[in-house]
Amino acid sequence: MFTKRYAFFDAPCDIKLNAESLYNEKQEYGLIGFAGAKRDKDRVTGTGGFNPADNASCAVSFLQEEKGIRLAGNEAHLYPLRFRAAVPEKGVYRITVTLTGGKEGAKNVRLYTGRRNLVQRDISLESGETFAKSFYVHVCEYIPVIGEPMRTDLSVYVSVLGENVLLSSVEIEAAEAPTLFIAGDSLVADYDTLYPYNPLTAGGSWGQHLLQYFSGLAVNNQAHGGLTTNCFRDDGHWEIVRRNIRPGDVFMIEFGHNDQKRRNLKAYVQYAANLRWYISQIREMGAYPVIVTSLSRIPGVDENGYYDLLEEYAQSCLRVGKECKVPVIDLHDYSFRLLCDMGIDVCKNYFNDTTHVNDYGALIMAKFIAEEITAQQIPVLSEKRNDFCGEPWEVDLTLRPADAISSAEKEERPILPTDLPDLPYADCRHIRNLAEMKEAMWKGLLDPCIIYYHPFEEMPRGQFLYLFFKAVASPAKRPYQGKYCDIYRYEFDAQNVQAALDANLIDESTTPDNRFRPDDALTGGELVSMMVRSLHAPADRNISMTECERQAKSLGLLWEDYSSNQPVNRLDTTVALVRLMNVTKEEAEGLPR
Repeated sequence: MFTKRYAFFDAPCDIKLNAESLYNEKQEYGLIGFAGAKRDKDRVTGTGGFNPADNASCAVSFLQEEKGIRLAGNEAHLYPLRFRAAVPEKGVYRITVTLTGGKEGAKNVRLYTGRRNLVQRDISLESGETFAKSFYVHVCEYIPVIGEPMRTDLSVYVSVLGENVLLSSVEIEAAEAPTLFIAGDSLVADYDTLYPYNPLTAGGSWGQHLLQYFSGLAVNNQAHGGLTTNCFRDDGHWEIVRRNIRPGDVFMIEFGHNDQKRRNLKAYVQYAANLRWYISQIREMGAYPVIVTSLSRIPGVDENGYYDLLEEYAQSCLRVGKECKVPVIDLHDYSFRLLCDMGIDVCKNYFNDTTHVNDYGALIMAKFIAEEITAQQIPVLSEKRNDFCGEPWEVDLTLRPADAISSAEKEERPILPTDLPDLPYADCRHIRNLAEMKEAMWKGLLDPCIIYYHPFEEMPRGQFLYLFFKAVASPAKRPYQGKYCDIYRYEFDAQNVQAALDANLIDESTTPDNRFRPDDALTGGELVSMMVRSLHAPADRNISMTECERQAKSLGLLWEDYSSNQPVNRLDTTVALVRLMNVTKEEAEGLPR
């Protein structure tokens, strides 16, 4: 059985290291340095989930002391002390890390593993006092954050943040322990963060903060930004779970934020069907399914009070849980009520935009999930709960950058950059208009988190508006006012429909019988009409379809095989919107008024 002990001072061990023992591919163990560090597009392999900020200096160094290694420098406590070591194969490993307080004692110490998965926090040590922590990790395949094929990094990572803390030793041994596999979207995924570390701006999730509440359990987070219940299966994430899950393991699933943006994944229909499918598959493998409802966004406010658009998806989870006799942790209800009680001015401090929490917010949500596991006595998980019950951190508003925009005013956005050299989509490698699709990624129209774009699928009218308002300046959004009988006020697309109405972007001839038809395929003429109207002042937008087509042709907005009455696919829609974004102010002003 594999076992290896690394020590950073004179102690019994297999391998002794010092302050100059940096990791390299040849020896496959050592400290992860800072010199020349660049933020790789993977952001995970080789980094332990910590990457340099643009202004990060190398003003820290490794310092050898009698009982271990520490970082030295004025801001050393904001930089991660990281260690990486190879393991021989996939599987579960028991890791034991020994830390020691420096000459002045150590405080505010946090211990991480893997992709910045929090193992223990708020550690304080007296001078010379030692602290040993054992935990489990499950090493297996993962899919990088930029839509590349799955890969396996046969490495264990240990990262330490804190003042005057020494890394004394790391022991790694093959072991047996149950694994909690997590499936989900960007609200659950593992995120890297930048150093110098700032919890107010760091992207966080409850998934990567859950390990701290368990002993004798590994957490394997396969959640990924941009995913739906379909994408998790279709993009290869489910295959990783299927390969590695064993009888007695747990599969925890949370989706909704992206499902509600897809007209074909309605809460009580295909979304619910997908949940049932995962449940049946997991049970056939001898493992235990658990459902978590979606974390609430920062609540909206209308004349009826606070609201959140995910309620239907949360209710669908509760129905499926009752029907299939599966535990459901209702994070949506808890988070929505909590955020409403806080009020917008306070709750925005726990978010990086209207949807994604920072590390402060992630700790609150992880604590609730851990408490619910105990309260519901969920099999396997409740048996592995430890006695940790630390409170979430108090928000330090002095850490907010001077030019930061309030998270309550920042639209939901992909966590990742969009200026990629290549498209991540496996189904767009050799399509026509490849250059314009790459431009669409650079301009922020596309989601860089998924593997398949489905370029030749028809674009639903409701879903189109979400993409459209990325391409044009979105008017101020307000709650839906009820013009169309087939739009529900508290669904995701409703505010986009109202914004389009308020801006006079909708040709009334396309909405007969008091219906917007959000699930119908967008036609070429409807796309052209909205694009051309957006180039005119709101008062001048009552333009006939014939005139819209004439102006679109003069601006080069029409695409190959354009047809006014035929459905338009996702590729042609995206390319047309890229061309729209490239229309100059002078060209727009030259159009007939």
